[in-house]
Amino acid sequence: MVKVSRQRSAEIRIEILDAAAAELLRVGYDAMALTSIAQTCGFATSAIYNRFPTKETLIEALIVERIEPELGAQSDAEAIAFWSGSTDLPKLNIDQLGVLAELLLAARHTPSLHESVYGFLRRRADIALVERNKAATRGELRNNQDPLIQVLMRASSWIGAYVFGLVSEPPKRYMKPINELMRLAMTNVAPSTPLPAERPNKVRNAPVVVQHENREHDAIHEALVNSAAEVFAEKGYHAAAVADIARRARLTTGAIYNRFAGKAGLINAVIIDKLSVGAQIVGFDVVQVLASSQAISDPAVSDLIVRLNDNSGLDNRGLRLAARDASRHEPEVAAVVGPLQEATLANMANFVRNAQGEGLLRSDIDAETAVWFLSVNPVGAGLVCAAFPELKPEAATTFYTMAMEVMRTQPA
Repeated sequence: MVKVSRQRSAEIRIEILDAAAAELLRVGYDAMALTSIAQTCGFATSAIYNRFPTKETLIEALIVERIEPELGAQSDAEAIAFWSGSTDLPKLNIDQLGVLAELLLAARHTPSLHESVYGFLRRRADIALVERNKAATRGELRNNQDPLIQVLMRASSWIGAYVFGLVSEPPKRYMKPINELMRLAMTNVAPSTPLPAERPNKVRNAPVVVQHENREHDAIHEALVNSAAEVFAEKGYHAAAVADIARRARLTTGAIYNRFAGKAGLINAVIIDKLSVGAQIVGFDVVQVLASSQAISDPAVSDLIVRLNDNSGLDNRGLRLAARDASRHEPEVAAVVGPLQEATLANMANFVRNAQGEGLLRSDIDAETAVWFLSVNPVGAGLVCAAFPELKPEAATTFYTMAMEVMRTQPA
């Protein structure tokens, strides 16, 4: 038996953890295999299993030994700077943010990850709340917003941007204006305070989208698509098994393969039948409320939040997340999901530009940035706020209402 020095053992552990992080970014948690990590490192599989007998133990070590000391420390420093009023905020490790986002995606249907992944978020929130409460004591904050929501909204934009970035290129310059937009929404700074000047982003072009076929399907097709929608929403794409979908529909797997090109073809049918129209409708409803000449009411915003989280009895957020994850693995799914998301973002941005031309929205926010924030933040909030079961979706209403009012206020 070859003895390994203590130093080399520590180096091997770091190599394994770093390879695990890279594998998470490449394929996601569900598709991540310990054997693939061993192959990447050039180690025998036993080198992994001797140290980390399960994926869960590997993830726990990854968070404690790699994510916490770097991203955790950066996030804490960033929160201290933001709530003290600084506009010069520390940068965060983008790759580690992606790892966290992947773990949050997996935690939706993997309870064994909750303690390690959600624990990390709760520790960050505790520190941010201390700093937020100092600002509140100084009388600097709006007092009609939930304190926990205030500290979570910023992380929601980071996580949501990663999820949207799986299929769409983000605007080149968006984080600084979004940070300042949120500052205006959460603090007593006048909403008319100008946002930082940024060069306009490239206008996103709306691609051709696969349209919903307005024709009747037989009962078997409908049963399979409905069952698939439920299973994908609950388990995500990779963990959803064709057999589970067939069983829930009370049909055989042959019924699926007779009608669809496997799991990828089935999720495409779900996207086209269940999501394609609804995603565009909700997107337009958001910007129409934003650009309305009438005052924005909390009930109207609350209704939008509910619809963004769940629509027609289906967990549409879960479906959207599963669809984006599937597009990473399946080119035929990417060919449907990518254009759908791109078209929705492009059309929303065009609407915002038109509203700016009519003086309905503030002139100093880039349309692509505004739409990116309105789209990614609620998606990220759904993942981040899952770590805090005491929070209700409507708790974010007053924050979103104020953020939209800021977008409607012309800069002084």
